[in-house]
Amino acid sequence: MNKAVAEPQTEPLERKSPAIDPNRVTLNADGFCWREFMVRVPAEFVADDLKDPTVWRKNQAARNALRKYDRVMIVAYDESWIAEAIVASADYKGAVLAKPRLTTLPQRYDKLFEDDTYRVAFIGHGYVVERKADGHRMTQPVANADLAARELTALYPRRTAA
Repeated sequence: MNKAVAEPQTEPLERKSPAIDPNRVTLNADGFCWREFMVRVPAEFVADDLKDPTVWRKNQAARNALRKYDRVMIVAYDESWIAEAIVASADYKGAVLAKPRLTTLPQRYDKLFEDDTYRVAFIGHGYVVERKADGHRMTQPVANADLAARELTALYPRRTAA
């Protein structure tokens, strides 16, 4: 009397690689034969996405479009890894990277400043002050953690001399 219940077949969800924002592609050097770029990828980007040439589609229509033999240094959003590669081919649809060399970076050892209400957070291209309750960004990105800590203290009211 025991009937085997057939479980519904679920197909694995295919993950779509996020496109690289052209505003995060920075020209480092423009030489006679090739150029060098530094690229910061989005937060949801993983190193395996470098195999997909279409992640560069937005950038290929922008000012810093990649060309064959360009050197590219790609930095993860959280700076946990970097990849160095040479562009093997490129067109308006994307760019193919030749064998990216991945390097894992060590974790941060310094603890970022925080208090009961706010915390300093790294967002890939700078430091901001976030409200702990809801994660809302309270400030614009700044270059280092000390500037962000100064902005955190400026969020509180101060007494004025009377």
